[in-house]
Amino acid sequence: MLRGIIPIMITPFDANGQIDEESLRRVVRYELEGGAQGIGVGGFASEAYKLTDQERIRCAEIVAAEVNGRVPLIIGMAPGSTEAALEQAHIYADLRPAALMTLPPNTMNTEEFGLIEHYIALGLAADVPIMVQQSPQIEAYKHCQLPTEGLAQIAKHAPKVQYFKIEGPGSARRISTLKSRVSEDVGLFGGIGGINLREELEAGAGGLLPGVGFNEFFLEAWAAWEREEPFMVDDILRRAQPLVEAVSGFGHEFSLHARKHLFQRAGIIAHATVRRPTVRADWQALDHVWRIAEELGVRITRQGEIGQA
Repeated sequence: MLRGIIPIMITPFDANGQIDEESLRRVVRYELEGGAQGIGVGGFASEAYKLTDQERIRCAEIVAAEVNGRVPLIIGMAPGSTEAALEQAHIYADLRPAALMTLPPNTMNTEEFGLIEHYIALGLAADVPIMVQQSPQIEAYKHCQLPTEGLAQIAKHAPKVQYFKIEGPGSARRISTLKSRVSEDVGLFGGIGGINLREELEAGAGGLLPGVGFNEFFLEAWAAWEREEPFMVDDILRRAQPLVEAVSGFGHEFSLHARKHLFQRAGIIAHATVRRPTVRADWQALDHVWRIAEELGVRITRQGEIGQA
């Protein structure tokens, strides 16, 4: 069963906005060297919504090859229909993911029944476990949020739906409510850069799917939580809070610039390109992110400890 801190990879691009495969491999290595308990690709942090279908598959192939079974792999999907989801799940199954993190079809304002039916059909037909992703903090998915009862029905009728990623406003409350409605075999995860991690753990989350760059804090906090040392968790997260807020507190697109800025300054990726359209890069804010990381002694700022081979 998936547990712990499982970072979602960024997608590095060259100066022309094309995928930089070697930089992506280095990002995977960096997170593995840091002790990540799993690796994810194809999420919002990966700019997957800006990729073609072929690019999404290629990124998943690269990450799967680099991980090579060392830790569990999560692959994100955002299908527009149940039929598309079934086809994508079949394609990605060849990469042997531990779960397919699946956003709901969002083009139309589909009624609750249709979304529940969609996930049950996918969960019954898929060859690998499914993670239902609920991300109402993203404007395009705000109308796709299912109530707890609907999520519980999905888990009940589709045993392959083994995980839920619950993020956005009220995530801890929603995790707590859902946990009381599903079996112990169902795993719940938080997201949004770890902003609400402490509350989500208290509510029953089995881990976090954050972005990349400074996960040593979350790994340390998770280890303390597993040791049943909540005061230590509070101390660790309090120390990390300035960096978490500087990266994730100003919207998703800024967080992409911030994380890529960290990786470029560390020499792990060649360019900090974020695909268009995006927000304007605020260089003062990005330098502020780096200075906070340096003050905290984050591993990414210590060049000599970074494996780039």
